[in-house]
Amino acid sequence: MPIYRGLERYKLIKKLGDGAFSNVFKALDTETQENVAVKVVRKFELNKQQVKQNIVYTNPASVLKEAQIMRTASHPSIVQLKGFIETEDHSFLILELCEGGELFHQIVRLTYLSEDLARHCIGQVAEAIRYLHESKGVVHRDIKPENLLFEPIPIRPRQVPLKPTEYEEGEEEEPKEDEGEFIPGIGGGGIGRVKIADFGLSKVVWNSHTMTPCGTVGYTAPEIVRDERYSKSVDMWALGCVLYTLLCGFPPFYDESIQMLTEKVARGHYTFMSPWWNHVSKEAMDLISHLLCFDPEKRYTIDQFLQDPWMQKATNSSGPPTPDQTEAPPDRRRDLFSGISSMKEVFDLPYTVHRQAEE
Repeated sequence: MPIYRGLERYKLIKKLGDGAFSNVFKALDTETQENVAVKVVRKFELNKQQVKQNIVYTNPASVLKEAQIMRTASHPSIVQLKGFIETEDHSFLILELCEGGELFHQIVRLTYLSEDLARHCIGQVAEAIRYLHESKGVVHRDIKPENLLFEPIPIRPRQVPLKPTEYEEGEEEEPKEDEGEFIPGIGGGGIGRVKIADFGLSKVVWNSHTMTPCGTVGYTAPEIVRDERYSKSVDMWALGCVLYTLLCGFPPFYDESIQMLTEKVARGHYTFMSPWWNHVSKEAMDLISHLLCFDPEKRYTIDQFLQDPWMQKATNSSGPPTPDQTEAPPDRRRDLFSGISSMKEVFDLPYTVHRQAEE
């Protein structure tokens, strides 16, 4: 493990992840004997405003801004900032450790989530967004599965086996992985508490608007891609993209070409492709449609989202499949989304653009 000047209090245990200009480590706080996560940001790369993988990096002040926003936030579904250390070469964010890691990887493992488990996850994210919007005046601007962490729980075996209809018909090579029993208020599929992380693109806006282009294109609202003024409603669009992804295992907008992907997002056109949406209730799709609404003025607010009938629905209930779905070749998800590496391309790195300095 590397040794960093200024970080003597913390014993690095293992690397959890790599970023373009940062690394995240699991570490032991030798004073409290508590395991934490340490985000190490290299200042010299930030100073270069280096362009790599379509990301334009901001100056070191953005890391300080991230720390300031996280320091004032206190919510069970937001990763806690425990400390901030700055040296000549590095900035260190000492963070609450979520042992489960990224929700992204759990989606890949489970193929997609049941409606009960998806509701469990997205509800916690929504409560955190409501807190940020209404109590802190903060727009996150980069809500996506990679920035959602979770606390793991044991998978409890099902009392009643899955019905054959709960697997994807005609998709024997990629069956739905069993989540085990879902426990209301606790979770399932190994997923307990879900927390929002990475506030590097967050901004305090309260009720104002901004035009800073930022975010991850596959989860970015059309008004950002079109360089129009936007506000907190962009987080609601991203929430819709995440919910879509949870329920089918892939995002609503994807393309091998960044330009084509950007154009798709700018048009706001998506579909509920069959067979992958055959098992999803019409109520869930209606909710997504209210979130992925092209007009931000008509898009659901956070309170409307939390009051939606699907979000208020009791667990262990499901609606009938909708007939209004777009047909697609039955092997398409297997070809495009066959593993973590290919999924990462869809969700993150090649499609990340416009991380620019604040206006």
